[in-house]
Amino acid sequence: MSYTRRVAYNTIVQVMGKIITTIISLFLVAALTRYLGVTGYGQYTTIFAFSQFFGVLADFGFFWFLVREISKPNAEQEKIVGNVLTLRTIMAALVFGLSFLIGIFIPQYRAIRLGIGIIAAATFWQTLNGTYVGIFQNRLRMDKAALTDVIGRGFILASVLFLIHRGTNLNQILWAYFAGNLINFFLSALLGRSYIRFRPAFDLQYWREIFSQTLPIFLVSILSLISFKIDTVMLSLLKGPTDVGIYGPPYKVIEILILLPSIFMGNVFPILTAYIYAKDARLPSAFQKSFDFLVIAAVPIVVGVILTAPRIISIVAGKEFLTAATIPPVLGIPATSVLALQILVIAVAISYLSFLFNYTLIALGKQAKLIIPNLIFVFFNVSLNLVLIPRFSYIGAATVTVLTEIIVASLYWWLMTRFIDLKIHFRTLLKAVLAGIILALALNYLKFLSLWVLIPLGALVYFAGLWLTRGISKEMVRQLMTKS
Repeated sequence: MSYTRRVAYNTIVQVMGKIITTIISLFLVAALTRYLGVTGYGQYTTIFAFSQFFGVLADFGFFWFLVREISKPNAEQEKIVGNVLTLRTIMAALVFGLSFLIGIFIPQYRAIRLGIGIIAAATFWQTLNGTYVGIFQNRLRMDKAALTDVIGRGFILASVLFLIHRGTNLNQILWAYFAGNLINFFLSALLGRSYIRFRPAFDLQYWREIFSQTLPIFLVSILSLISFKIDTVMLSLLKGPTDVGIYGPPYKVIEILILLPSIFMGNVFPILTAYIYAKDARLPSAFQKSFDFLVIAAVPIVVGVILTAPRIISIVAGKEFLTAATIPPVLGIPATSVLALQILVIAVAISYLSFLFNYTLIALGKQAKLIIPNLIFVFFNVSLNLVLIPRFSYIGAATVTVLTEIIVASLYWWLMTRFIDLKIHFRTLLKAVLAGIILALALNYLKFLSLWVLIPLGALVYFAGLWLTRGISKEMVRQLMTKS
């Protein structure tokens, strides 16, 4: 298949899978927010935010090292996979054990210590599953990864609903995540055997090479996560579970929306890597197509979420979250989950471009160059959160996220241009903005319709606007449908 078609197929398959898992996630959020309440859901959010930091520690950059190395010509794939999965297992066991111990000694987490331990164990299996996802990514068979993810998430939903019906507590509910992630891992291992048979490997010399290559990726990943997730942890320490609970639903929506560029760039990454190492003349075209796709996707998300935020929060978390607030109105606007979501979605749109620049730098092998910029991002983010959270709580945290993302995208772009000459043409961006204005007018005019009608109708209006402005063309459609 052509580059465009292969990426499109894997992206579409993953998007379809993520649509299903997103629906599952939204059902989970809707059920848990209503069952646990604002404070209880704040505890739930804190547990997962705390555990995510250790998930990055356990990965140690192995995922992107694996995808990049097995994408190179004549790679010794069994050697790479065997050593990476062995290392990953050892690291994950140590790191998640450490996370549970640290949680025990944080006074503010006294009520959620056991929950932290359960989710640490659940994330252990999720981390190991990442190795098989990397194999599927390399083979452009992400349909298999999507299938195992849907089955695992479906099991979690069914289990959580059953446990809620039984009236169980939060800790018992969290065991459903452990079981679901365990199922996901074993299904991935079963399907992955058709490509590479895993054998434990202890090549210590190669391990040193792996660590030297993954250390920069690890440092960048952990610093990026601190920039992205530290606000929730700081809210839990500086404010409390109620503030985290108000911030939780909009942040969950944002985590779902940010999956699209992650999926897309995950599929593009092996191809960019191959083009860079082969000095392929198709690299500039692949980069521009990636940029065009990301801006076409980002514009309607921003417009749609800002204009329908109250209804999104009502569906996702319930009406209680439409009025819940711990601070006075900001500029006359009620400081609820709705306002937090409207602010955060701007950061999402900017992050779509950050993904492109970041993955390109990693494909170039320049991950070490990302460490200093990410240290700057963390310092900026933490410092500003320390100033704004005490006064503006979750609204201050959301604002800091937007400002941080602007700096991230700008520095990543500047850094990328130092190592490779890839021009960006903004014609598609301008056309997407025009189509977005048409979408905004349509959504405002048709706001009396239900959200379930507005979403597909808005998508039709937006793509009609893109077609009229030539943001998409017959040539783009032809590339998706034909082989080369």
